[in-house]
Amino acid sequence: MIRGSLLLSALLALLCSTACASKEQLSNAEIEGQWLYESHCAECHENPQPDLHKQPPNLHGLFFRKSLPSGAPGTEEQVRETIIEGRGTMPAFDRRLRGDDVKNLIKYMRKLK
Repeated sequence: MIRGSLLLSALLALLCSTACASKEQLSNAEIEGQWLYESHCAECHENPQPDLHKQPPNLHGLFFRKSLPSGAPGTEEQVRETIIEGRGTMPAFDRRLRGDDVKNLIKYMRKLK
């Protein structure tokens, strides 16, 4: 019984330290970007949308690919343009996000693996 409790305590401590370490690795700008991502992007890009004919692409690892799902070059400028102007069924966020918001969002998206 004690051995099981020790194992459980060690596992919880490991999980907590991993979670705490990953949060420490985010800058303030990336934390703001994470909030923006969860508020504006995750609903469509993280969950299947049954009412759409074409599902929005998963954005994890976006900056580790040679090109974006649209076929455009996988550059920060192209991602910024897509966020601001929209693409296909994705709405434009030019009136919803400020310039610094877009920068912070992209900084966080670079962390998505």
